[in-house]
Amino acid sequence: MSLDIADFQSHDSLAIYAVTMQRDTLPSRLHQDKLRRRGAENLFIMSIKICVSASHRLIFLCVVYLSLFQFQTNAQTAEEKQKHYFYLEPNLMFGKIVKNYSAFPKSNYRQTLYLDFGYYDNRAYNPASKYYNDPSSGFSLAYSILGNDSVFGREMDLVPFIDLNASRQLKNSVHFKFGIGASYFTKHYSNITNPANEPIGSAFTWAFEAFIYKNIITRSHWNFKVGGGFLHSSNGHTQLPNFGINSMMVSITARYFPNSLNLENVKTENKIQVDRTKHFFIQSRFGLGYHEFGGTTGPTGGPKKLVYTGLISGGIIFRQHLKIRVGFNYRFYEHYYEYILHHPAEVLVNDSSKLFFTHPRWNASAVTFIAGIEFLYNHIGMDIESGINISKPFYPRFNDLYENDDQPFYFLKSFFATRLGLNYYLINTKKNPRNNVFVGAHINANFGQADFSEASIGYTFRLK
Repeated sequence: MSLDIADFQSHDSLAIYAVTMQRDTLPSRLHQDKLRRRGAENLFIMSIKICVSASHRLIFLCVVYLSLFQFQTNAQTAEEKQKHYFYLEPNLMFGKIVKNYSAFPKSNYRQTLYLDFGYYDNRAYNPASKYYNDPSSGFSLAYSILGNDSVFGREMDLVPFIDLNASRQLKNSVHFKFGIGASYFTKHYSNITNPANEPIGSAFTWAFEAFIYKNIITRSHWNFKVGGGFLHSSNGHTQLPNFGINSMMVSITARYFPNSLNLENVKTENKIQVDRTKHFFIQSRFGLGYHEFGGTTGPTGGPKKLVYTGLISGGIIFRQHLKIRVGFNYRFYEHYYEYILHHPAEVLVNDSSKLFFTHPRWNASAVTFIAGIEFLYNHIGMDIESGINISKPFYPRFNDLYENDDQPFYFLKSFFATRLGLNYYLINTKKNPRNNVFVGAHINANFGQADFSEASIGYTFRLK
């Protein structure tokens, strides 16, 4: 029996087809499984991003709620309650938005109305009252006309604050007021409908205030003050562009106390001594941040990715209210890592013999030596942190891509890391607990330029 060439070719083609089908079936299934796993991972990462984005607003709402009512729960005696005065304070501000780049949109004068809901804390048995000279705290609701409705629209703010008195009296006193919270803008950047609004890239932003006031009239139900200060709104690099809005303002306020103040006894009575013992502690923290990849002006509309942060630090608590710490901070940037994977042939700017791809995770990371100071007031901590980058290999490439900074700005941004925000402690810090847990919301920056926004959780252990 013999086979001709055509039969051999047909049988050979059939065999080859069968082998090919066997080879292709397994990889195709593996590919499908890989796609399903990748889809599940993307869904998980997207869920984390949504949670992180929402957590900043939720943390501020919790801080506002708790800061409003925490003082009432701290009161232990009828005498203390009588030294704890609720007040309403309308605050009329007038000023001007300060340009921070050459093509900044034109605007007329800014007009802002604040309404503060707060407590004047004159309790003789509260260590925080004595340490901070009878402070006031609470939250502000604000509405602003920004001077250019077609570009900026209107701004509405919700800002927890603390008001520190330079002395232990109300008459002729000087006050320093600080606040950090959230803003909502009725208009923000759009490359189609509002391309001129590069200062505000998103509807929701951070809000900061810093003011100094002089008390000029003091009555049993009313205090009148005049002052001036600074307002700032920025989204913390979570949506580009992000120049931010800075405003210099003058202010006139009238603080109303429903319960009459006893003006003959407006100083804190020396019935409690502040703990002067230095307490040592160690602290750990884990943070999830998010941001867009780009410079201040863009590119716009890019994906938002996470920044993972881990920190270990230690320090000293002075007089129960001043917390100073040093430590080391590690960060991993998803955006940097993804860029390195997509550009494996690029080299380190400071070492042309090494590829980014050689150690992609390390080159997408940053290690920082940090020093921080935190002002503790009952459950709240006002947290300020600065650091020196020991290693941040990707930043030179980031500067080449989006910033193009020359010296000294390049050195400052690549070398210094800063962080500002609020922590809320589960246990009142005046109790000086051995163990405490806190949650925080912060904005992180390369020197003074926003890098990412962050929500975090931490643990503090007091050694003695």
